[in-house]
Amino acid sequence: MGARVKAAASHFKRYLLPYSILAIIAGVAVGYTYSSSFFKANRPLISDAIIALAILTIYPSMIQLKMERLGIAARKVREIVLSMILIFAVSPLLAIGFSTLLPSQDVALGYVVSNVVPASSASIGYVLLAGGDIELATVLAVLSLAGSIVAIPAYLGAYASVASVSLPMGKVMKALLYTLITPFILGQLTRYFLIGRKARGLAHREALLAVAGLREDGGSPDGGVLERYESLVREFKARFIEELERSVKPHLSLTTMISMLLLIALLGASRARLIVGRPYTTFEIIGMQAVMLAILLGVVTGVDRLIGVSYEENEAIAFISATKNQSLAAAIAVMALGPGAAVVPALIPAVQAPVAVAYLHASPRLRKIFPTR
Repeated sequence: MGARVKAAASHFKRYLLPYSILAIIAGVAVGYTYSSSFFKANRPLISDAIIALAILTIYPSMIQLKMERLGIAARKVREIVLSMILIFAVSPLLAIGFSTLLPSQDVALGYVVSNVVPASSASIGYVLLAGGDIELATVLAVLSLAGSIVAIPAYLGAYASVASVSLPMGKVMKALLYTLITPFILGQLTRYFLIGRKARGLAHREALLAVAGLREDGGSPDGGVLERYESLVREFKARFIEELERSVKPHLSLTTMISMLLLIALLGASRARLIVGRPYTTFEIIGMQAVMLAILLGVVTGVDRLIGVSYEENEAIAFISATKNQSLAAAIAVMALGPGAAVVPALIPAVQAPVAVAYLHASPRLRKIFPTR
């Protein structure tokens, strides 16, 4: 069973881009065919299904967030400050600027929220594939998650005020609670009980066996048994946590990817009439996001090169700053914004993944211009 899950996760990861494109095409085709019957008659059910899939997509990444690694943040203040500026200032302001080119306010709001949401688990996955600094990426992901709780309502509120748009801030906060804070709490509790406690139990058992063996062999004096036992518990616990994380990761990755594909298909189906009826808007959103991502990655690379960060740190800053959690954006759009807002997070994965992969392919060149650790 474990081998099958691992193989399936590897397959979906390798072909995630074509599967994403197929998902939105299939969703739009089905939605357009049945838009006047099933989808129109069951709007509340469709909205609930979108929110449920968004939560299911986000939840596994919250299990994999390692809060214990936040302790290293103080050692990389420069890199963290740079990334936070990119995430909470440069990216939202660029999105607001681009959104003025879109034809309707609800689509524009969807574009803004799609670029204010935090990084996803896929962002850390890109860092891993690039051989980047995983610890820094984890810290940046956690900080972007925490900061977005304030940034999302603040930017949406400011945008709505300037654009003279009525925005239900209560619904925005409710969407954040349902789709960000709740999965985060549940994910960390799952991590504690599923991985942390199990690893501690296994570590204590192995440490007891090891200490008993040492005493039988006369290899440890009585006065040093407790110290040796505690040292072994820490050593074994770290090892078992790593092993347990490895064993559950394929299951979490597969759940995330399948949920994301279903979410993309359902978003496409629910907004099929709008996508087919406004092809120019569809291509405009995709083109604008491609340009925006290229600008962000270009700025990151240039600034990182200027201040002399390492290649590994550059990869962490680049992917966490540029790629966003579109599942969260979809849930906020469905729960709090206009009917056209959900089109944007349905379309952005079709361009976000190719741009991220293109940056991955640039890794050999980037290694030549950045120092490596």
